[in-house]
Amino acid sequence: MTQSVQTNPYGVHVPGITSQLAWLAPAPSALDDHPLVPWEEPSHARQWVGVDHAEEQVAKFEQCLDRLLQEAILPQADRGHVVVVTGPVGMGKTTLIHRCVHLVRERLRAARQGEHAAAPGAIRPPDPVVVMTGGYRNHADSVSVDERGRFATTDGINSAIRRKIVTELERRFVDAVKGRVPTDGDVFESFAEISTVLAEQDAVLLALVPHMGWRDDMGSVRTEFLRSCVRHARSRIVLFVEVGHHDPQSAHDEVIAVLGDQPALTHLSLGSLTPEDTVKFSQAARGGHPDPDAPVPEADAPRDPEAWRRSDVRQLRKICFSVAEEQRSRHGRVRVTASDLPAPTPDLASMARGPSAPIPVPAQPTPPPGS
Repeated sequence: MTQSVQTNPYGVHVPGITSQLAWLAPAPSALDDHPLVPWEEPSHARQWVGVDHAEEQVAKFEQCLDRLLQEAILPQADRGHVVVVTGPVGMGKTTLIHRCVHLVRERLRAARQGEHAAAPGAIRPPDPVVVMTGGYRNHADSVSVDERGRFATTDGINSAIRRKIVTELERRFVDAVKGRVPTDGDVFESFAEISTVLAEQDAVLLALVPHMGWRDDMGSVRTEFLRSCVRHARSRIVLFVEVGHHDPQSAHDEVIAVLGDQPALTHLSLGSLTPEDTVKFSQAARGGHPDPDAPVPEADAPRDPEAWRRSDVRQLRKICFSVAEEQRSRHGRVRVTASDLPAPTPDLASMARGPSAPIPVPAQPTPPPGS
């Protein structure tokens, strides 16, 4: 009997394509650099691997999820929530955010089906509205670059994010929103009106803000933007904000320490990969294969296993995908182990995606008192 050719378990389907082209099964790819979006693409839910301490951060988010939803929905709270995710470039921050969004949607769906959903006088579980201000690829250019092609001011970035949100709300609720929420003028007032509209429509906004590649040397522009996010997160509004850095040893807690103790703020952080993560990633992709893996190639193996650690999750997935494709072309059977992987090399593309060297930026307006 001829063995059937296996599919490549390291490929990622582009979100939305498979549902739109149900009659055509597109081949998964590792080259499009898409994060996992389990709330939109069902196949992504099976590809989650808890490397670089991601499982701990998911558990942390789950612990605060009930409180987060209560604060975002109860009108007397009059505040929403901001989830800040920090970590090195390429370590899965966007995928972690999408997994958190998935958890929120699942929790609300279960609540709508529960026996308490229709209790007299109870606030109904809201309908989640997801807005990806950087798109599926999580690119920040559409919100962080002004009409002159320069890095935008904090006000300019917030105005662009507002336009993305208003466009999606108009698409979802049409007449209830169109012309009601201004896309210019004071951003804070616009978010207040967005909050009112969401309450009227029994909805909650889950807005995803990509990493901006802040270019000021002391982080003052980034800090001011984070402060504005906390200010704009009114009732029914949850903002997921991504902040990346190159240095794995960076004290990422300092990124939000300047914000102080904010009850409406949750901080999730990712670290760097460990040598064991390479094996863990490969085993998960092939269904937890029980055969042992060698952490490094047996032939000419270096003494230091750290030498076989991948620089980031993106690089690890692409390398595994490439090796699996070669195995499929040779004999149709895919079983990638850590010993099959080539020695790591610097990923210049990943470095280019990260924060740029400090350059002068336009002066930012002084925020009003209490912002």
